[in-house]
Amino acid sequence: MVSELERLLANSYAPYDNMCFSSIVLMKDKTTFGGVTVKNSIFRDAIYAEQIAIARAITAGYKYGDFEAIYIMVGTKNINDLKYINKDVIIEFFEPEKHVYLYDLNRNERILKVGNLINNIY
Repeated sequence: MVSELERLLANSYAPYDNMCFSSIVLMKDKTTFGGVTVKNSIFRDAIYAEQIAIARAITAGYKYGDFEAIYIMVGTKNINDLKYINKDVIIEFFEPEKHVYLYDLNRNERILKVGNLINNIY
């Protein structure tokens, strides 16, 4: 999964701050959907990688309860930059006991449960 996150990261678009992210959601039936960060000069209009991956799954007909795990990579060598993920959208679609796998460019890994996302502010 990490190699695919790295491949997707190259498609991320954040020319003004270079804070790029990639994400993959894994469904219970083993289908995957990917997404990347898309930003413009108006930073409040940023689209999060995890929003895109989750939206692609929803568009394909998946619902709450169908999601198995989410993987997110930040395009920096600092895993703490993952504090910028969109926790609200993850919590909306994933059951609390599901896992969030976080990676940086050094392939450092942090694993959290969805139910603990709000309490884990870096």
